[in-house]
Amino acid sequence: MTDSPFAAPPTLNDAQQQILDRLGAPRSERPTFEPGLKVQLKQELERELAPLVREMGEDDLFLSKHTIERVHGCEGRFLAEEEQEFEWSAPIARGIVAHRAIEIAVTSPRRWDPLDLVDESIARLQNEGRGVGEWLQTATEAEIDSVRAEANNRVVTFEECWPRLERRWRPATEVPMRAELFDGRIVLSGKPDLTIGQADGQTAGKVIVDFKTGGFSSAHHADLRFYALLDALRIGVPPRLLVSYYLAAGDLHAEAVTLDQLDSTIHRTGAAAKKVIELRSGERPPALAPSGGCRWCPALATCSVGQSFLDGTDDAIGDPTALDDY
Repeated sequence: MTDSPFAAPPTLNDAQQQILDRLGAPRSERPTFEPGLKVQLKQELERELAPLVREMGEDDLFLSKHTIERVHGCEGRFLAEEEQEFEWSAPIARGIVAHRAIEIAVTSPRRWDPLDLVDESIARLQNEGRGVGEWLQTATEAEIDSVRAEANNRVVTFEECWPRLERRWRPATEVPMRAELFDGRIVLSGKPDLTIGQADGQTAGKVIVDFKTGGFSSAHHADLRFYALLDALRIGVPPRLLVSYYLAAGDLHAEAVTLDQLDSTIHRTGAAAKKVIELRSGERPPALAPSGGCRWCPALATCSVGQSFLDGTDDAIGDPTALDDY
């Protein structure tokens, strides 16, 4: 692996060494894709979605990774969360603060202690004064302390498990990916937690990483494939590797990107779009899919299906869909 960009620096622990071993690959082992893939994928996606444009009326459709994941879960919860007015809180803020702290660590030439990274992250967000930054400006001392503690835990865990990301690896956090279809009537959008590397011509080289604070879910693979589709629609070359990294376990799940995956993701995206349009228009009642996530559903008080499920289970895991990403 002498031509791999992920050459190992000294004094790594086992978890950090695993990152380098699994993410690095010589150019000879990287897949090459035919020119014209960017146009081909857009045409396939628009063919998939074309029947829905007529059903949209005058409304436009915005689909994020999170929207697609939720509507493919419990449709009742999807609608209940859409109707619920959003409010900032410490549990929501801590993930954003932790991600900003990791972004600072990745991009700054300075070596920071984790708590200093967290405090710098909070200060920068407060100075921006919008979104979570506005909430942080008025949060109580206890709320800030809670955000600081939880964000620090995540940053410490990240630094324990990951080697320092060198500049030559081209690390980038929350890079916006967007596809506009039918003159902007349908928009697909996402921001992966971390990308490393880049394509070389038509040869794939990028690695996309999502950090998870909970346990494994098969839905995480589908989420990453959506990012792969968006990236291929942007530049005509999909990423080489998709990685879900579970910080609590120090565990890495990786899969290579294939054309078959991109094709199945197009169909999954089309199915999600159809569900969203049907549910928002009231064309049919939502299908219910009870799970451990029922505990956090805003409709639980009136949902006998969710109540019955929770009464019959000892499931005590955290909500696999809430605040699991940085």
